[in-house]
Amino acid sequence: MKGLLLKDWYMMKKYCRIYLLLAVVFLALSFHDDNMFYIYYPCLLSCLVPVNLLSYDERSGWMRYSGVLPYAKRQIVSSKYLLNLFLMLPIITAVGVVRVFQMNAASGGLELGDYLVTLFSMWIFAMVSSSVSLPVIFRFGTQKGRIVYIPVIAMFFSAIAIANGLLAEMPQIDLAMDLLLPGIALLVIGMYALSWYLSVVFYRKREL
Repeated sequence: MKGLLLKDWYMMKKYCRIYLLLAVVFLALSFHDDNMFYIYYPCLLSCLVPVNLLSYDERSGWMRYSGVLPYAKRQIVSSKYLLNLFLMLPIITAVGVVRVFQMNAASGGLELGDYLVTLFSMWIFAMVSSSVSLPVIFRFGTQKGRIVYIPVIAMFFSAIAIANGLLAEMPQIDLAMDLLLPGIALLVIGMYALSWYLSVVFYRKREL
């Protein structure tokens, strides 16, 4: 597993620098525009990087070559899910710092409740995006898989934007949301675990 993560790290440094640049650009834009798209998009990058690395693995023939290495398919799948989690932490942290400046500039202070809900929704967005995309990629491959998961993620992103607008206009449901948040977190974690399991099953059955 350590070797697989190290391989992905080397590949990220060579092939995925553009994602770092995109994250910086969108975070910089968010200082001048409070459109939530600018801070949600960097969260999506934690999902896109593992997918991009899988694309390079397929095109280079590494997916077939890995069959002669002492790695089970479960470990190969797990490395991509772990990589995704490792990427979420710095991205959401950076977005959180930017959000502090945004809120201070807009209202002169930090509304802790709104701030934590925003970070929570970003975490949900990153987790659900990965939970949807990775099983599809492991089942169909990167070329066919993109046709399926990109529209799904786009619809989910739209739903997040609509939900944020509705919640902003309905402060009376704050108490209900406080009660629902732990359940939502468990649901998202369960969805991520189910996604990992499905990816393992699909990858084992897939002919490379």
